[in-house]
Amino acid sequence: MAEASSLVSIINSHFLKCVICSEPFNDPRVLPCLHSFCCECLENWAKSCSNDNSIVSCPLCKKIYQIPEEEGIEGFPVHFLVTNLQDTVDEAKQKKSTTELCDKHGQKKKYFCENCDCSACSDCGTLDPSHRGHLFIRLKEASKQHSSSLEHLTSRVKNVEEKYTSAIQQMQQVKQNLDQDTDAKIQAIDEARNEFIQQVDNLVKAYKQDAYRKKEENVREIEQIEEKLQVHLDTSRSSTELASNVIESGFDSDIVSLYPSLSTSLQQLAQAQPTPVDSKLGQIKLEPPQSTLVDLLSLEQLLCNKLHITAVSTQHTQVTNQTSHVSEKKVTAKHLPAAAAESQQPSSAIKPLPAFATKTQVNAATASGQGPSFSLFSRPRSVPSTQPSTGKKWKECAQIKTTPQLEHPLGVTIHPNRDIVLTSTSSPVTVFSRNGDVKHIIKDSPSNIFDIAITPSNQYIIPGKHGMKAFYIYDSQGVLVSTTPTYDINNQPSTPRSVAVDSTGRIIVGLSWDAHQTVSVHQPDGTLIFKYETTSPPRFQTCTPDDKLIISFRDNTLQVMDLGKKKKKSRFVGHNARIIESPPGIQSWKPFYVCCSKQGELFVGNQGNPKAVYRYVCTGGEYKYLDCIATMENNPWGIALSADEQELFVVDWVSGLVKVFQ
Repeated sequence: MAEASSLVSIINSHFLKCVICSEPFNDPRVLPCLHSFCCECLENWAKSCSNDNSIVSCPLCKKIYQIPEEEGIEGFPVHFLVTNLQDTVDEAKQKKSTTELCDKHGQKKKYFCENCDCSACSDCGTLDPSHRGHLFIRLKEASKQHSSSLEHLTSRVKNVEEKYTSAIQQMQQVKQNLDQDTDAKIQAIDEARNEFIQQVDNLVKAYKQDAYRKKEENVREIEQIEEKLQVHLDTSRSSTELASNVIESGFDSDIVSLYPSLSTSLQQLAQAQPTPVDSKLGQIKLEPPQSTLVDLLSLEQLLCNKLHITAVSTQHTQVTNQTSHVSEKKVTAKHLPAAAAESQQPSSAIKPLPAFATKTQVNAATASGQGPSFSLFSRPRSVPSTQPSTGKKWKECAQIKTTPQLEHPLGVTIHPNRDIVLTSTSSPVTVFSRNGDVKHIIKDSPSNIFDIAITPSNQYIIPGKHGMKAFYIYDSQGVLVSTTPTYDINNQPSTPRSVAVDSTGRIIVGLSWDAHQTVSVHQPDGTLIFKYETTSPPRFQTCTPDDKLIISFRDNTLQVMDLGKKKKKSRFVGHNARIIESPPGIQSWKPFYVCCSKQGELFVGNQGNPKAVYRYVCTGGEYKYLDCIATMENNPWGIALSADEQELFVVDWVSGLVKVFQ
């Protein structure tokens, strides 16, 4: 009886107590490492492992596991072996006072009947007919045999447990490999998209260059013809004027003496006819660019090359070639009009754009003299929308190094054609391609300016640097269109610091260089609509999709407000101003550049501590902090979104880099 009590005590202390609370298990949960803990204890332990309660480390072996997203700690399985063992121990405790004595003879059980598989007393073997002829051994020996058998089974189970643990670890590695492979595939897809866009840009550039070149050739020919026509016209007018003067005021002798030469000249002029105007000079005929300029692959082919798979259209072409002898008896797509031919294509096939290879390609269109069948504006297969969502996780994907001449970039905006437009302390406004090459410099634009904006009509809005009390409008080619003087709320000349453009093309200018606190709103051509006084000098501003204004102020507040209403004569004020709270746990809040997406997501660069870019989302008209996109070593400066809002560009003023996040 003492041995049984000792065994129950050992089981209780070694197998049925939680190591965290040192109490009997309450709702035991087992981790993949097979260590068990109370559900509540494990949940409290997980809170100390991570801030977002997404992982938990085993208190015994220190292995780290992901907490199930939906169920939390309760998602880990219940340890039924522990619960069953608890029930068995409880039953053993209740029966331990009765199991030591034989029910029939009242004597202590010292033997074990192997035939009946039960314990018995000494009289059971001699007096009980039910045990007659059975094999009895001592109870202690039977206990040793059973213990040895249990140890053997336990060892086998542990071996199986190790296999399960190894399998779980392998599955975790497979999951990690899946994440890495998915990231690699997404990166390859993005690279293919960028290459395709670059090739399309190159093709468009080549066509434009060809158009401008042929236009110049036609203009030179037209000017030569015009010059000849003008010479003939001048000669004709001179002769007719001379004849008229002789007739009106000449003497008879003058008329007679000049008649032979004048009549001959006028007869020649009367018979002459101007060269017929060639209407073809008013048109230009473009030709496909040479292969040395453009080698355009379809987006499908680029994707397949990046992903190492076979293009669907290639497979379709192979099938078509194998069945070409049948197609001769049918009406093929090339014999149909363009619209009908397109309708004959299988819906699952993607038609690649033809590449401009070194060999001349001949098709039905070119053979019939209709010109190349390729159209840059062919409608591609529909692609699912990729609108950004509030759940998107932004990660740094690239760094663009500017030229050495552009020492410290300040403001940034992204052109719809994906060019990167930068202001800096040392250079005029400079336009870069995505790979960091300088495309062109906006001539005569000021340097050492902080901000820049692009209107819906692709005009550049550039504020003047300190002392230049105006902002400038340049067209898409970088030619100055207009200069608009700026005045503060007291109608005193003031220098603009920041600009923004709303969805209607209105220009919003922040005046704060001269410690003034004024925002002025202008028509797209620069005409002043109104201006209003703010509570503090504005730093930078951005417009929301519903054309509200978000401003970062010099007093380190961030506010969203409606564009002004009139108050007191010529003064205007922003109204319904609401403070956007700083992110929780931040040490010092100094909002600087701001940027808003078409979906209403707000991006704020903090030049306080920590130096980081934060994201807000608009819910019910209120901007709520969502997450931190990136903590930076240096202060974030200009912030801008790409046209498709899939990339965020952040200027690092110190290193001269533009960091790109996706």
